[in-house]
Amino acid sequence: MNTVRKTIICAAALGPLAPLPAFAHPMPGVGDFYAGMLHPVTTTETVLPLIALSLLAGQQRREAAIYLLVAFPASLIAGALLATLGNAPSYLGVVQLVLTAGFGILVASAGRVPSWLLVALGALLGISVGWANAADAFGQINRFRFIAGLALVGPLLLVYGNGLVRNLKPEWTQIAVRVVGSWIAAVSILVLGLR
Repeated sequence: MNTVRKTIICAAALGPLAPLPAFAHPMPGVGDFYAGMLHPVTTTETVLPLIALSLLAGQQRREAAIYLLVAFPASLIAGALLATLGNAPSYLGVVQLVLTAGFGILVASAGRVPSWLLVALGALLGISVGWANAADAFGQINRFRFIAGLALVGPLLLVYGNGLVRNLKPEWTQIAVRVVGSWIAAVSILVLGLR
């Protein structure tokens, strides 16, 4: 009886360490729409620039943030449609890293950015994120459902980060946002240096 109990305890402790098959594209058990929503938030190289852009939008005037929220889903869709023409260029990762570093620096400085520049940089990021994510997934899933999910998750991340920054009242929380921006910039610059 004591041996059986030890065997059960060992199996329970070691069970989570057992290797399981890894599945990439499409995500099993997840529909194509949800795959479009999940795909960009499963990699640091995609979610980090979205977080940095959302923090930057939260530091800007409300009108600029609203323009960005309108333009960003359209740019994600445009980028995803570019993926239907062929493979994504290899330099998209570098573009995303440069934009991430720039957004991080702007968040750390907490300066105002002209509305047109915020929208233009956000659209450039949206095109590159849409193109890179859709190029990875197409061929195995329904493109239009994937694009719809992708076009929904981008603005959701922007809205959450934007709202978070706008609702922070104590001064130390604004400083914390700036520190996060500096860390994002530092990580992006380090990764760029390693490429």
